Amino acid sequence: MPPTVIRTCPSADDDFQPLSEYQAQTPNTFFDSKPILYYHDENVKAWVSGEQHEQLYFFSKASGDDDLALYPTPPESRALKDGDKHYREEKVEVFVASHKLIIFSHKSGTGIEIPYPSITLHAIKNFRLEEGNDDASSKFISVYMQLELSSSGDDEDEGSDPLELFLIPYKASPRENPSAEGAPAIDPLSAERATALFNQISACSNLHPDPADEEEEDGDDEFDRIVFEGNVEGSEIDGLPGVLRGDSSGGLPPPMPGSSGWITADNVDQYFDADGNWIGREGVSGELGDGAGRVRGRDEVEQDGVNGLQNGEDVDPKRPRTE
Repeated sequence: MPPTVIRTCPSADDDFQPLSEYQAQTPNTFFDSKPILYYHDENVKAWVSGEQHEQLYFFSKASGDDDLALYPTPPESRALKDGDKHYREEKVEVFVASHKLIIFSHKSGTGIEIPYPSITLHAIKNFRLEEGNDDASSKFISVYMQLELSSSGDDEDEGSDPLELFLIPYKASPRENPSAEGAPAIDPLSAERATALFNQISACSNLHPDPADEEEEDGDDEFDRIVFEGNVEGSEIDGLPGVLRGDSSGGLPPPMPGSSGWITADNVDQYFDADGNWIGREGVSGELGDGAGRVRGRDEVEQDGVNGLQNGEDVDPKRPRTE
């Protein structure tokens, strides 16, 4: 399922059911209910390379030829080195819901709903503002994701690079949050927020396992079955003399000489009618071997001695079995 572009930001209060509320009660129905909101953060920076940012649609358009307004902003941008890619930044609101990951930009008025199977990889990425500085105020982490946004089955998209996305919780500036004071700084809770974001994306991804590959489900048209010894007609498996290959429907190989075939619950109607009478099968004999179906008496069994032992003067036979 490809991502969906949306023009209206969902409401955390009206469009979702909080996870805590969902876990505290037994739902009346599992159908037609609101998606579960696992995590919500209103202040997240989304970083994507300049070559890929347009594929996410929620990025704002640069005014004229000046796209500096789309470049990553401080203080997190100070962690980017000169050799790094030229990333683009958009400040977004993130909803980690049970059905999809939703990212919405209020600046562009556009968002995107990403199905979890489209997230092929997600991990924690560590950033450091200053090399050698282990102070908490100079470090922050982000959630790194690789997204496969192309529709499956498109030959032209095979081999294309996945889209790389960074989600970085940040501290709102005074302009964005009038109650905040001072210059932008690394949020002391940034690591905690990013970890919670990563954990809930992992939890929701587990709710949506990758769809099984049809080719893997179909498998080969032939199923291998092992038969030992004998000289029978059929397709042998290379390198295994006497081992035959089953048919395309998953059935058994040809019967061994003298076996008269295999009678199972699936093919018993080919050998017996509804009254249990033998009707046979083409190429299969209903004749039984010598002695089949006849009860052997004790005298016949022990005609050569007690319990099959030869009688003789030096033979100490075992005690006869009593009936």
